[in-house]
Amino acid sequence: MSGGFEADPRRLAAEAGEFTALAERARTVARDLADALDAAPRPWGSDAVGESFAAVHVEAADRARAQTAEVAEAFEQFGAALREASTAYGTADTDAADAVRAVEQPDHTR
Repeated sequence: MSGGFEADPRRLAAEAGEFTALAERARTVARDLADALDAAPRPWGSDAVGESFAAVHVEAADRARAQTAEVAEAFEQFGAALREASTAYGTADTDAADAVRAVEQPDHTR
């Protein structure tokens, strides 16, 4: 196997911060959509045909509205996962470097 794996913990942490802004934008879009849908009249009407339409489509629209609102949470969770990965990579790198230094410079005071 050739190549290897490399990670830049500082850059990863910086990029993770971008997901906070994306989450806020997603919240705004979801809120604006919900407000627009709430303000709209029931264009399908209240007759039998309209009620039949509503029975099929309103529930699906409500699910889509809820899923749209969940996008912000997904962005935040992904950003948090990237921050955790950044910390883990940084810690592992520091621990490995400390271990190598300990082998290279043994403590002869014993």
